[in-house]
Amino acid sequence: MNKTIRLIVLSLVAAFAMDGIGHPAVAEEGQGFFTARRSLGLMFLGCSAALLKKGMDFNEDADELYALYEAAETPEDADRLYARTNNRDIKSQVSWALASAFAVSGVRLILRSGTPSSALYGRPHTRAEPVTYVEPHLSSGRLGVVLKQSFF
Repeated sequence: MNKTIRLIVLSLVAAFAMDGIGHPAVAEEGQGFFTARRSLGLMFLGCSAALLKKGMDFNEDADELYALYEAAETPEDADRLYARTNNRDIKSQVSWALASAFAVSGVRLILRSGTPSSALYGRPHTRAEPVTYVEPHLSSGRLGVVLKQSFF
């Protein structure tokens, strides 16, 4: 891990730890701006920035390797350089995709940190009965188990 990524990750972890991880989500209402969810959202945005930079580095490496591929003199060198170019290009695209996923998750955590998701849709916090459950079944001297699923 290079120093920049290590510094970003350590600073976000420190901010997250100082925020008070032990607080329940319900107690976030009166805590101010930096709640546990918002700190986690900031951590996701920091990781997104690190992945974005790493993706740009992979893309630059792929461009340099492609220039070397075009100037290769032997077919073996050309095959080796093309494989490395393809590898770096795929890594850059995956890094960018992960960076966008982390960014979307981070923004959602930051913007929705004050409202529980169940309050947004009017759903109760707990269900009266689990979705899937196991029920004992006794028949003619045998003990069995029935797996049931409730749909409503």
